[in-house]
Amino acid sequence: MDEVTPRDGYVWVTKRIPGQPVADLLTGLLPDAVRALQFDKAMRWGRSRMRFARPIRWMLAAFGGAVVPFEIESVKSGLCSRGHRFNHPDPFEATTLDALLEGLRSRQVEPDADVRERLIREGSVAVAGGTPDLTDALVDENVYLTEWPMPTQGEFAEGYLELPEPVLVTAMAKHERFFPVRGADGRLTNHFVSIRNGGEESVVRQGNAWVLGARFNDAKFFFEEDKRKSLDEFLNKTSGIVFHEKLGTVRERANRLSELARAVASETGADAQETEWARLAGLYAKADLSTGLVSELASLQGVIGGEYARREGMPEAVCFAIAHQYDVSEGIDPATPGGRTALRLIIADQLDKLAGYLGVGLAPSGTSDPFGLRRAATLLIHAAWTWDAVRSYKGLFDFANMNAPCRRAESVNELAQLFAARYGALLGDVPHDVLAAAVRSDSVKETLAPRRVRHRIETLTVLQARPAFIQTATRPLNIVRAAAKKGVDIPATAWVADGGVDRHLQSTEGVALAEACRRVSPRVAELARLSREPETVAQHLLELESPINAFFESTMVMVDDEGVRDARLSLLQAVSDALMAAGDFSLLISE
Repeated sequence: MDEVTPRDGYVWVTKRIPGQPVADLLTGLLPDAVRALQFDKAMRWGRSRMRFARPIRWMLAAFGGAVVPFEIESVKSGLCSRGHRFNHPDPFEATTLDALLEGLRSRQVEPDADVRERLIREGSVAVAGGTPDLTDALVDENVYLTEWPMPTQGEFAEGYLELPEPVLVTAMAKHERFFPVRGADGRLTNHFVSIRNGGEESVVRQGNAWVLGARFNDAKFFFEEDKRKSLDEFLNKTSGIVFHEKLGTVRERANRLSELARAVASETGADAQETEWARLAGLYAKADLSTGLVSELASLQGVIGGEYARREGMPEAVCFAIAHQYDVSEGIDPATPGGRTALRLIIADQLDKLAGYLGVGLAPSGTSDPFGLRRAATLLIHAAWTWDAVRSYKGLFDFANMNAPCRRAESVNELAQLFAARYGALLGDVPHDVLAAAVRSDSVKETLAPRRVRHRIETLTVLQARPAFIQTATRPLNIVRAAAKKGVDIPATAWVADGGVDRHLQSTEGVALAEACRRVSPRVAELARLSREPETVAQHLLELESPINAFFESTMVMVDDEGVRDARLSLLQAVSDALMAAGDFSLLISE
């Protein structure tokens, strides 16, 4: 029975919950635990109403040597499990974890994923006859595709080595989950390693070679057909591919990309040669969408375009950019001409996509994002974080929006909202108030400047250790905003910078604050523009703390004398502008 006791100004409740046998608790908890399991792909099986990755055939649940009884979708729990589906299909009983693990392993099921990974890695090296490409992603995929992994060497006809390497690797790794094998010179050999889960080794080897040969044969046919056409012919064929009914064809988009890539090059300080490389990359970026090889291996779009551009003798930077246009990866180095060209193409591609789809009113809504606009914004943010030449996307988006087939004035605001949401997703460890203060939703240009957003986060993180300063920094921001809401016209801050405001302030503390602002503001603005040294920015801003406090302790801002009031508001606006280099302090939550 509950007991209620008033004590020390509070009401205390003593609640007694009687214990229950563990087995009874498990009977209720385990079904909920099973139903709560989440999978990337789940469906209903048979007459089942529950979505699950695979049909549920049996459930082993034991505690204290006895079964824990429950039922899910007409399947009752028991004490039996099974081993390898083909080699050991008969059930066996287990009442302890050790007995279950021993029973599984003796029946060719290895339950430990780490052990399966070791068997795959070590076994592949042992049988490869060379160096297998054991990429983490492909190893991980094979770990969870097999219960009893057995690496097996296979080979294919050497004639297929004439195909471009990306075609061979994609067919083996992506489509068949095989590991390509390289020789001592680093080039692909006609061997591969597959991970079988059972079956006769010779039969599996022969079947793998047949399947892979068939895929290579199709690829070779399309490759030979593609050889008969030039990249210009493929580009012209994209006139028959619709990008979107309101946004024209892929060929029309190629013209937009070439102009936008050139604009990105100009914005990021390219010389004449790199500007032309960016234009070429933009023009031919989507040409391979009309090739036979991409129609056969869609995941190779871009990669095939880069191979065909290289075959025609285009500059290597252009070939590299076309091949790497779909992702910002570690392989894109902005210190190299190819890396810079690739980043310019990526930026142009995503800006054109965003301008187009936002222009026809297709902004993401809720969980719906059929055109991948959130990913496009993410790529732009990563591109800016990768390369310090990218400042704000505002001007470039305006250019893309101007050239888009459909234009809407609100598109740029929708883009800013999209960026703000992506910052939250990408910087999940940043406190929400710091993120809100750093994003600067009051300025589209600042919101669309990823490096400056991250720089402000770093600066605010330093200043958050000074709650007194945060309160001080909030005061000038609040004053000028309140005045603006009342319709007060705040004069330009230029006369603060040139010292002309001093004689109108009628405040010794105001003059001292103006002098401090003139000293601090240029330093802060330059470091913020370059997104450098957040600790130094924080230290400079801290120099304003005492002058701001002294000014507010001695000086009234909204006085009757209009000239004095305007001077003081202009000063506070200049101080606010300097502070906003670190973010909107009014959004920070201070203890």
